[in-house]
Amino acid sequence: MMPRISPLLAALLSVATADAFAGQTVSLPAWVCARPDAVFRGGFENADGAVPHDPSLGSGGAYPGFKTAQVSVPGLGTQPYYLYIPTNYSPAHSWPLLLALHGAGGPGTADAAAQQVRADWSGIAGGLGVIVVTPVGTDGMGGGWIAPLSATDHPTDYDILAKVVGNVEAAYNIERTRVYGWGYSAGGHVMHSLALNGYNATLNADSIAAYAVSAGVLAGWACRSLDDTQCQQQVLMPALRKVPVDIHVGNTDSLLSYAQADEADLAASGWTLGGTLFYTVFSGGHIYTLTHLQQAWLSMCSSAVTP
Repeated sequence: MMPRISPLLAALLSVATADAFAGQTVSLPAWVCARPDAVFRGGFENADGAVPHDPSLGSGGAYPGFKTAQVSVPGLGTQPYYLYIPTNYSPAHSWPLLLALHGAGGPGTADAAAQQVRADWSGIAGGLGVIVVTPVGTDGMGGGWIAPLSATDHPTDYDILAKVVGNVEAAYNIERTRVYGWGYSAGGHVMHSLALNGYNATLNADSIAAYAVSAGVLAGWACRSLDDTQCQQQVLMPALRKVPVDIHVGNTDSLLSYAQADEADLAASGWTLGGTLFYTVFSGGHIYTLTHLQQAWLSMCSSAVTP
């Protein structure tokens, strides 16, 4: 039986775009973010609007709690990744997935950083109703990520990230219209790039519902070697889908001026403040807090992407 498609989703799918297969953002009704089982209780539609539905129907993954798994990518070998599955997870319902990327802390720090990110998100994931997956960057020199320079640059960590998401979707019942991303520092640079550059065939603007960055900037990877005007003209304005993004940056962070420019460039290129662009300057430096994670989730969770 084919998945049930709401009238709103059918209408969105019929919209003509420059790319007939480009994803479209769906603004979810407020009740979706109200409690972990809101979608399960409300069904696919209610008076407040429609929720697109594309369950992965994965099964066999162990739950609940902290889990460790591996992926194998040609040229990069076998790489670990970490999961948190909330105690109320059930494969009978499809769950949102959050791909969380750690920052660069120096040689030999990536594995511990991935586990720390998982621990930080796990404190709120159960209440949010989301599965968390935290891969490990392979840049041994800096403890961060190896990003591609073009769509033909393989293998890189983007191949690992896509394989990780695919594996999680096969092991658990993931709502593929609600795959979100978050990254800290170098991980935030990568999240910008994943959503904007289109360098990976399966993990890109057509599959990421929304994303958030803590101390991540466009100049890190998405607009690397480009000035503000070039970033707008070559990367931001051509984007067929303006993937909703939340930016958090500290007022004493050395990247503050870059984040300020990012907000202006995104707003000038079709993102709308309070709609597809959320920007928060907090008191502090190059850090994130659990409060920031909760705020980022509230910005992201009201968006889905058409399958």
